[in-house]
Amino acid sequence: MVFYFDLLKDGFKTINKNWQLVLIQMSTMIFSFTAFFIIVGIPIAIAFIIFGLDFTDILRLKSFESLFMGSAELLNKYFLMALVILLSLIIYVLSVSVVWIYAIGGVAGVLKESIIHTDKRFSFGTFFKEGKDNFFPVMGFSVIISFVFIIIAFLLGFTGNMSSNIIESARMQEESLAVFLSIFFALLMISLGLMLIFIALSVTFYGIAMVIFYKTKAWKSFIDTIKFVFAKPSSVGFYIFIMIIYILSGLIVILISSPFTLIPIIGSILTFPLQIINYLIQSYTSLLMISAMFHFFYRFFYLPLQPIVIEDVSPEEVAETYPAPVGLEIRSEETPQKPPQNPSQ
Repeated sequence: MVFYFDLLKDGFKTINKNWQLVLIQMSTMIFSFTAFFIIVGIPIAIAFIIFGLDFTDILRLKSFESLFMGSAELLNKYFLMALVILLSLIIYVLSVSVVWIYAIGGVAGVLKESIIHTDKRFSFGTFFKEGKDNFFPVMGFSVIISFVFIIIAFLLGFTGNMSSNIIESARMQEESLAVFLSIFFALLMISLGLMLIFIALSVTFYGIAMVIFYKTKAWKSFIDTIKFVFAKPSSVGFYIFIMIIYILSGLIVILISSPFTLIPIIGSILTFPLQIINYLIQSYTSLLMISAMFHFFYRFFYLPLQPIVIEDVSPEEVAETYPAPVGLEIRSEETPQKPPQNPSQ
């Protein structure tokens, strides 16, 4: 548990050394927020004005049956509007995904360079180069992780359906048994869901580190990351530790900023500055989370696999630091062994 704080401190140092990444992260978040109004909101408003649509028809449907019976009529009447909304959402999701994948590749690449080479600092050239080089590997890995979460959701849904059937069957036999099974399966579902989600999220972050550090293909990075996470269970524990810090920092920010927004006149004025500060703090804590997990990956996976390079060290010092196995002898290249003389000479 102590080395968790050491890794967190190393994450702080890396982020403070590359503080420009916080501004890039915050700019990406602001872009995602404003792009929704530009790409989705404005086309909907224009379509609303051009087609003269009246959405009060939906409010007149007072029951579920009337909503179901009138859905076909509403679809015919508002088909163009639905088409505009669908196309706007698709364009919004694609544009935001491209920006986020590029930003993640650039940010992760800068963090990797700063962790391996401690003297390196942020530069826009490194950011854009890493973003371009890591775009497709990060995108491929994101697609794989998306399928993983879909499979987890399917498994949890299937397990929940099976447990509900078992509970219903037990209720026909005895009510007390049904109550026990309902509590048991509820706790089982919560435990199983949290375990799968935490493992999947750990694989997500360490997998991105695997892609960035080794420049490997998405599938190979995914397989190697699973092996690493199961071989090093403390990696999941460290992710949970970092996630708790992230959630607590968010709650503290909400508790501090919420009272100011409730002030009658000043609250409305402070809403925008407080939102910017909230974005800034969220950007910093999220980058701190990524940086600390990259340090964990670097210390326990990347660094142990690197060859030991010893320069300007005498053979005696090497023998003292790294003792040779029994039967082996460390020889100096500068003083080669003389060939044995012939006894007859």
